Amino acid sequence: MKLNPEQVLGYAKRFRWQIAIGTVFVVLLCTIVLWLVLSGATRSHNDKNNTGQVFQIPTSTEALTERRLDGVLVSPSIATLAPRAVMIENHPDARPVSGLSKASIVIEAPVEGGITRYMALFAASTTLPQVGPVRSARPYYVDWADAWNAPYFHVGGSPEALTKISSMAGFTDVNEFAQGNSFWRDTTRYAPHNVYTKDELMDAVVAKKGAASSTAPLAWHFQDAASSTDRGELDGPRVPYGGSFNVRWAFEKERGVYVRSLSGVEQKDRDGSSIESENVIVIKTEQTILDSYGRLQVRTTGSGQAMAYRDGKKFNLRWRRSAGEPIRFESTDGTEFLFTRGRTWIEVTTSDVIFGGVGG
Repeated sequence: MKLNPEQVLGYAKRFRWQIAIGTVFVVLLCTIVLWLVLSGATRSHNDKNNTGQVFQIPTSTEALTERRLDGVLVSPSIATLAPRAVMIENHPDARPVSGLSKASIVIEAPVEGGITRYMALFAASTTLPQVGPVRSARPYYVDWADAWNAPYFHVGGSPEALTKISSMAGFTDVNEFAQGNSFWRDTTRYAPHNVYTKDELMDAVVAKKGAASSTAPLAWHFQDAASSTDRGELDGPRVPYGGSFNVRWAFEKERGVYVRSLSGVEQKDRDGSSIESENVIVIKTEQTILDSYGRLQVRTTGSGQAMAYRDGKKFNLRWRRSAGEPIRFESTDGTEFLFTRGRTWIEVTTSDVIFGGVGG
């Protein structure tokens, strides 16, 4: 039936609200489609989770697998990549430091002058806008970096450390004195507490050295975190390194994490992120003074006492390590210790105090 203009106008007036609502719906639909296309949200891409770890969004047929470094479930394409090892200082003038909250493994040990220093191991896919201050190498940290097949980022080093590095075939060394473009100096801080690096610079130099596809060892095994009802309530260790280097780990039962305090104050990164870990381990070893500067040699092979804190509980362990291998942990009956998926801090001490029941 053909309508005349008056009839068309009448129908328009009669159904004007329905027409208006339909028009708005069509406009909104078109706008959403246009945004999806322009933003690239309809294309496959890489994403980041809230801990800074980068992973590939799996396809419908892709199964996640454990990352060798920390047991976190990730895409198989990144699960076996070797981590990056960075020397980070702990001098009071360097605080707050940057990047420790994003590390999968941190090893803290004494150096000369009664201070401690960190070696942070970062998953190769971790987003790191700033890491540091980066400081010099020591021979025992070189051992630990080599054990994880990790490119080692540092600023110079002790004579013993540099001699060891020069003799190691296949070791990926990134020294600021030789690869200055892989670091920068922060003008808001004074030397020597002002050298930093970041993920883009690290990736570039690792690729240039041909180590981008290096693999991490299959060192530890992991389990899911205990439920809140199965967790204990025991705080982590107090490690008496001395003065402003004393460490305390407090357990938060609801979240299942240990929160680190340094010199009596909760420790945070420069960006405000708290320093936390799912696993905290203390190992006992020995040290030898090497020179008049007080530089140390710390024993990294053999075995010794260890204590682990996981899920609000304490475990008495032994640590074992052969040259070229990561530190391994076992119970007194030889059973392998299982880590909770996530971060691990290893506190290295040469004192008997904590293992004598004081400060534990």
